[in-house]
Amino acid sequence: MRIAAIDVGSNSIHMVVVETDAMGNQQVLAREKMMVRLSKGLAQAGLISPDTYRAGLDALALMASVIQGFKCDTIMACGTAALREAANAGAFVGEAAELGIPIRIISGEEEARLIHLAVSRSVPFPTEPTALVDIGGGSTEITWTMGERVLASISLPWGIQRLADAVPTSDPPVPEDLKRLRKFIRKVLRKATRSLPEDLPTTRILLATSGTWQDLAKGSGSETELGLAQLIKFKRHLWQLPAQARIETLGVEAKRAEVLHVGATWATGLMRWLGAEQARCLPVGLREGMIWEALKHGGMDLPALAARRRASVETLAERLDPDATHSHHVAILCDQLFRDIRPYFELGDPERELLGFAARLHDIGLSIAERAHHKLGAYLVQSAKLQGFWPKESDVISQVVRFHRGKAPRKAKDELYARLAPWHQQVVEKLAAILRVADALDRRRIKAVRSVSLQEEEGGFRLVIKGKNDLRPELESLRTKGELLYELLELPVRLVVER
Repeated sequence: MRIAAIDVGSNSIHMVVVETDAMGNQQVLAREKMMVRLSKGLAQAGLISPDTYRAGLDALALMASVIQGFKCDTIMACGTAALREAANAGAFVGEAAELGIPIRIISGEEEARLIHLAVSRSVPFPTEPTALVDIGGGSTEITWTMGERVLASISLPWGIQRLADAVPTSDPPVPEDLKRLRKFIRKVLRKATRSLPEDLPTTRILLATSGTWQDLAKGSGSETELGLAQLIKFKRHLWQLPAQARIETLGVEAKRAEVLHVGATWATGLMRWLGAEQARCLPVGLREGMIWEALKHGGMDLPALAARRRASVETLAERLDPDATHSHHVAILCDQLFRDIRPYFELGDPERELLGFAARLHDIGLSIAERAHHKLGAYLVQSAKLQGFWPKESDVISQVVRFHRGKAPRKAKDELYARLAPWHQQVVEKLAAILRVADALDRRRIKAVRSVSLQEEEGGFRLVIKGKNDLRPELESLRTKGELLYELLELPVRLVVER
């Protein structure tokens, strides 16, 4: 099924054309983005200005020609804050329909719902209280969640372009401009507080969608995560630059560079208001929500995220794994060992799931070459962009694949491993140690070892291996591949073989 989704936003008009399969996995066929800023000057005039009106229709005409070329089954287009407010929005929608783009103007609440739908189908929500925040040009949508449960949702009629129009700044901006903008933002957020339930939890983590968040993360030196301290430092830098310098030094689109200092101040105010210490930037938003909505209305039972994750891994494995019987058996042995070792390694169900995926994919590098196939496998996992996974989860899976054989992880030698947070480095090390043992115990790929367990005994552990016939090849392989596990357990490990 081919679907075209167009987000007629207050800053930009975005289009994506995708082909979907039975699991909802989406192959992007085309993308278009044009920053026309429909909301510029809208607050004062109440109308989309003639220049931006024409630029918007020109953008839609180009997108209509692209869609026609792909022979899409479904076209969805949603208009947001600018079209909700402009007096000439009806005329704009009418002319867009003549071009073949049927725009549906949606409420702020519906916009928040579709963004939440997109995120819920893309990555697992943190189990702790979280706020999902989308900053647009004319409005900002916020949804509070606890796991996948929605606690509250609000649409604030303020985005970066509307704020920039309401509180103009000079070029370069001056300290007095910043004081006025901060005062205005505090007033906006005080008013918003009065409309919310009193028992909403503080959200340490913020899930951030939209181009504004991505530009702020990139400018702060990160692609996917943005700490409050980082954001404040970058905001101060932005307020010292004229617009042209923001374009030249930050690599930001000219029209967004004009107001990015306002966006940084708004984002900082929102994080403080929500109590968030960190923003995780997601490359999904309203368009992806529209695609899932189209699939649902087309009669598809939307698959659970867990099923999408498994399907994504299986699709990659089926294409590249030369011996599925071996990798499935290694995954079983990994899971047996994980259940026993979990309390000593302080790991939980999320890590158990990632270990299973890494075991399934650990040999895909053999599809290219036997030599260094662990490194090739890690590269293939990174390149696959597994759907339904956080970037850090994909990083962990790739690094467990990378270190299922060869030398143990070393920050000085392994660049991607060194870039992981310390906790994720520990997870990679522990999961790779388990995978090494499981892989060794199926050295001949004949399932000679049927089960493995780790049992505590006085002064250390015993590793109980149950199998059939002569297990000397597996035990010989374990002699070297088990070293990392024994080192991490920090106590003697005695092998017990039961046939």
